[in-house]
Amino acid sequence: MKSSSMLWRTLGIVSLVCLLTLLTGFGWALKDSWFPKEGMALPEAAAPETAVGGKWSEKSELYVTALGDSLTKGTGDTTGEGYVARTIASLSKRMDKPVYLVNNMAVNGMRADQLSGRLDDKGFINAVGRADIVLLTIGGNDLFQVAQGGGSLAQGGDLSPEALQERLPDVKPRLKEVFDKVRAVNPVARIVYVGLYNAFYDVPQMRGAASETIADWNGYAYELALADGNATVVPTYDLFEFNLKDYLSSDHFHPNALGYERIAGRVVDALQ
Repeated sequence: MKSSSMLWRTLGIVSLVCLLTLLTGFGWALKDSWFPKEGMALPEAAAPETAVGGKWSEKSELYVTALGDSLTKGTGDTTGEGYVARTIASLSKRMDKPVYLVNNMAVNGMRADQLSGRLDDKGFINAVGRADIVLLTIGGNDLFQVAQGGGSLAQGGDLSPEALQERLPDVKPRLKEVFDKVRAVNPVARIVYVGLYNAFYDVPQMRGAASETIADWNGYAYELALADGNATVVPTYDLFEFNLKDYLSSDHFHPNALGYERIAGRVVDALQ
């Protein structure tokens, strides 16, 4: 009876010592994780090859998320492909690997401030977070939605170069917020911003000054891309200014199939 009591007491002491040893080790592990000493901090995950040079040679497949307005939606293209589907097909062929669309979340009429707000939504966050490439068009509605008296935006409405210029300082911060939010969600994806063009270049009063405002906007987008370090601005203004009849749809604002094809070609070239 005495030996049995001694055995249980010994087992109890051994168990207690083991438990204390386990808790001590666990506590030190937490201490190193939560309060690492200098030189012991966990290294940040290395950025993939997309962060420099735009090559994804180590990836077996790529994922694309598309954001923005009606241009990314593909409005005006009777084939329904727009520049997004064409970009994905061409990029997959050139890189000889699958390129998949996570989601095209563009909305007709979307402004930059609206997109910024949507980038707080879970669906947008998930789609951007999965992407290797984020395709983006935004800002045209912010600048051009100044038609008054019920005028049609697609037909020029009451647009004036003065109104566009007045809008510019208010709209620029919106674009920066979009860039910042996309980058906060996905630190390594390549952001491809498709620049604006002057769809009203054939309207005399909307030619010189309006084109200058659009050039100013595109220049600001380039500044944001340069500061980001992993973003690209794809120019389109020169495609349309002297080819409006060839590249615009019947609404005189959105590209037609050929116009989207030209945009997609430039996007793919920028990603090579």
